[in-house]
Amino acid sequence: MSKRIDQLALALADFVIRFRWFTILFALLLVGLAGSGARHLAFANNYRTFFSSENPELIAFETFQDTYTKNDNILFVVQPAEGSVFSPRIAGAIERLTEEAWQLPYVTRVDSISNFQHSWADGDELTVEDLIRDGATLTEASLAKKQAVALAEPLLRDSLISDDADTTGINVTLHYPEESLKEVPETVAVARQLVIDVQAEYPDLTIVLTGLSMLNNAFTESGQKDAMTLVPIMYAILIL
Repeated sequence: MSKRIDQLALALADFVIRFRWFTILFALLLVGLAGSGARHLAFANNYRTFFSSENPELIAFETFQDTYTKNDNILFVVQPAEGSVFSPRIAGAIERLTEEAWQLPYVTRVDSISNFQHSWADGDELTVEDLIRDGATLTEASLAKKQAVALAEPLLRDSLISDDADTTGINVTLHYPEESLKEVPETVAVARQLVIDVQAEYPDLTIVLTGLSMLNNAFTESGQKDAMTLVPIMYAILIL
């Protein structure tokens, strides 16, 4: 058996050397055919891809979301260069950002200090209204009262407003149909453009994006970046 294997190896080596150009072309063709399936590859941007469809924790999580709602979100974190967010100019910017956040794809809800439903009573009359409406036209004294209300509200303090009132958040809840891998990237792209537009008008504002959708999109972007840099370097080293 050992002698037969040696004879086969010698015959194969002789064939490769004798028909070296054919061997090279055949190998390249074989590699090309094997790699042709790469065109069907795509970057997944959903944490669910890390779990099998039978994973009990994932099943329990999806059951919970089906019963209540999904928690996919983008959070706009807003901080002025100085002072409180409860100033006429910044309050106007928060209102604009809140209203335009409704234009994001797949949005189901937008929560901020401006559209928080504040209720108060005057005798037998109960009023429920947005905490901040037409903030750019309000006086400093009026906004100071609204700041006191926000900081006394457990649903807002340390959630959508910092305890020193110099940072606020606008939370956008999203519901993806999960029919395409483009859903998250296109939503993130719209959110980033909204930040650019608002900062163009309010250059003293710092606006950053976070949330589950930003995390999921980071998987795609980091993978694409690696595919354009690390992967070619790796193959170049292998070839050398």
